[in-house]
Amino acid sequence: MRQRSEFSSAFHRGWLVTAFVLSMTGPVAADTHVSTLAPSDPDPEQQVIVKIRSRSFDPSTVTLRAGQKTKLVFQNHDAELHAFVPVGLFVGVNLNITGNGAPEFGAEGFKRVIIPSEGRTEIRFVPERPGVYPFSCDMPGHEMKATIVVQ
Repeated sequence: MRQRSEFSSAFHRGWLVTAFVLSMTGPVAADTHVSTLAPSDPDPEQQVIVKIRSRSFDPSTVTLRAGQKTKLVFQNHDAELHAFVPVGLFVGVNLNITGNGAPEFGAEGFKRVIIPSEGRTEIRFVPERPGVYPFSCDMPGHEMKATIVVQ
């Protein structure tokens, strides 16, 4: 009987905590827009491929549509490591990074991804803020710069 009352007490404590958390979050308005990267989301996804070759990004200007699911792909065709270092594009944005690159994160979120020779990195996200966002490769001696334009 002691086991049952301990379980019952723990169950009720858990239920009370759950009820408290639910009451703190409150209901979500029906018209609230929430970006999602779920694979079951039926909205079309724009895909942009940036090739890294001869220490340059191709294309050097990438145009994305604000509010649309995006897959930004970096393919490194050089025999050396390169990095994708964005400025401002991913601030406050949820993203998903796949491939064989090595992403780095800091206090503000995503900082950069290092892409190996013949490597590939895919970044899935929804660009929300229109603007011009520079990016570069910050590997020593690399003077690679390009731009992402969100319209």
